[in-house]
Amino acid sequence: MIVAVAVFTMFAGALLTTWIALQTAATNVTSYAKRQNDQMRVVDYLKRDIRRASSVSIYNGAALVTGTSSGSELRITIPDYYADAREEDNAIGTRVANTPALTDGAVTYGSTTTLRYYVLAGAVIRQEGGTSRTVAGASGAFTTSFRKETTGEIRCEVFYDQPLRGGPRTRTLRRQLNALCGLRSDLQL
Repeated sequence: MIVAVAVFTMFAGALLTTWIALQTAATNVTSYAKRQNDQMRVVDYLKRDIRRASSVSIYNGAALVTGTSSGSELRITIPDYYADAREEDNAIGTRVANTPALTDGAVTYGSTTTLRYYVLAGAVIRQEGGTSRTVAGASGAFTTSFRKETTGEIRCEVFYDQPLRGGPRTRTLRRQLNALCGLRSDLQL
């Protein structure tokens, strides 16, 4: 009877250890997939906004970056295509297209809007017209880097350090997504 209890205890211990390891791995994979989706969403936003930009500036804090140096903040000026009185993702309010006008051979849509992309406490923030929205949450510990290439295109790098659970010490997995975003030449003013 004692031998049977000992064998059963070893079997149960091995089963419990395996179950905990599988649960930890599943948690790490789920967290990694969520952060990867966040990272791709950030790059999609950046590509869309850079494509329709009339000008792009790169900053390191308050200092404007010139040449091919890297910066941590991106400021994008885009035409204001809509007179929009409603919040994003909210169907309440008016949204009227601004009438385009031809001025000195260039099409304008009224005023322009400035967008800012920056990281605050590990979260990627997109600020439009003074309203800040989190594009990717802080739990992924995001960082960004922007650089203007000699071709005029903008290199956008989005990093995150995914903390891994389990194991004897704290470990992180770094993921980097690198995209080359070009301005549409027909929209540049």
